[in-house]
Amino acid sequence: MKLLVIIPSGFHLGYLGCYGNDWVQTPSLDRLAAEGVVFDQHYADRPDAAGAHAAWRTGCYHFPLPEAGKAAPAPADLVRLLRGSGVGTALVIDGSRPFADEFTSGWEHVNVISSAGAANALERTIEVAGEALDRLADIDQWLLWVELGTLLPPWNVPEDFSAPYLEENTADEEDEVAAPLPDPPLGLRDKTDAATLRLLQNTYAGAVSYLDAGLEALLDDLNARGLGDELTVLLTTDRGTPLGEHGVVGEDRPWLHDELIHLPLLVRLPGRVEAGRRVSALTQPVDLMPTLLDLFGLPPAAVHGHSFLPLLRAETGPLRAYAAAGSRVGDAVEWALRTPHWSFLLPVGSTAADPERGPRLYVKPDDRWEFNNVVQHHPVLADHLEAVLRGFVTATRQPGPLQPPLLRDVEAEAHDEGADSKRGLTQ
Repeated sequence: MKLLVIIPSGFHLGYLGCYGNDWVQTPSLDRLAAEGVVFDQHYADRPDAAGAHAAWRTGCYHFPLPEAGKAAPAPADLVRLLRGSGVGTALVIDGSRPFADEFTSGWEHVNVISSAGAANALERTIEVAGEALDRLADIDQWLLWVELGTLLPPWNVPEDFSAPYLEENTADEEDEVAAPLPDPPLGLRDKTDAATLRLLQNTYAGAVSYLDAGLEALLDDLNARGLGDELTVLLTTDRGTPLGEHGVVGEDRPWLHDELIHLPLLVRLPGRVEAGRRVSALTQPVDLMPTLLDLFGLPPAAVHGHSFLPLLRAETGPLRAYAAAGSRVGDAVEWALRTPHWSFLLPVGSTAADPERGPRLYVKPDDRWEFNNVVQHHPVLADHLEAVLRGFVTATRQPGPLQPPLLRDVEAEAHDEGADSKRGLTQ
């Protein structure tokens, strides 16, 4: 098995064609999606770089708690298990953006691209990935992990990629194209300032197209090396990027809306088998570690996640009844529970900065970007989801196999009880 994992940090799922976008040009990503399997319901468990890295390497949840608490020790480590089984490992990271130093430990080869060349960091990272492929060429089994910072601000995007999206922000056809907004201030923004928000989103769109061009160069290099048909390519991200959808830009609030936790996941298998398949089952970053072990034919580890390799081959049903996420920004902590039909958000830490931030409930998939909070219309359901969510976080901190609380269909139960009561009155 030869495996390439590509991580463009901060990838907003809404800017990808295979997830419904029709205005950002991403031909390379579209091709990768068409040649592989697209996961439609992949959700972050902790949408920050350190949280994602911990989930990927350990296969376990690491939820932030409202109070200080020592994290449970991880029972296994992906890189250690691979290297112990003779799998070659190489890590290439774009160092022009902050990254988690802990993630670099244990790899056989590590290349961190200097931040001094931030303007051409993407090109240099792709070039170094090619050098890593040269080192791995004589190894039968290997993992090459490439992390890209192109989508994290400040966005250093060549004009050829940014200009087409900025033209609509130009007041008059005779005026110069509007200047991009490469390093927007993070935090709350005025949602009524549509022009600035659109400029922000168009600037990000240019970064996405620029990233796509870099991926094209990498994929073309793979084909030139004759690896196109024997290599598994997996692309995902650590978190999305809020771009004003709920009045927030960047990671200034732990608000676990879709733009932050709904993540792209594309997998192209050797020979492009299963091409065009879409997976609707709920998956999470904790599933990546057991999946990679499975791909390399290694024994499963005792972790919280599940291998989604059977989902790639349509050999099994859903892995879980719900997905869960947690985030901390300062003293503020929020947890979320996601089912195929509901998204429930629960602030559990300090709400001093956002006193009006209470529990929120959204209908899925109808309310894709979560603008209509219906928690007041479903109090029994909200109470049950909160109990399940709190129980799940507690379960992740217990030793032994994960035993998630049961998710009941309380609305159906209430409907049935009401129907029984009515039948009793008529008898």
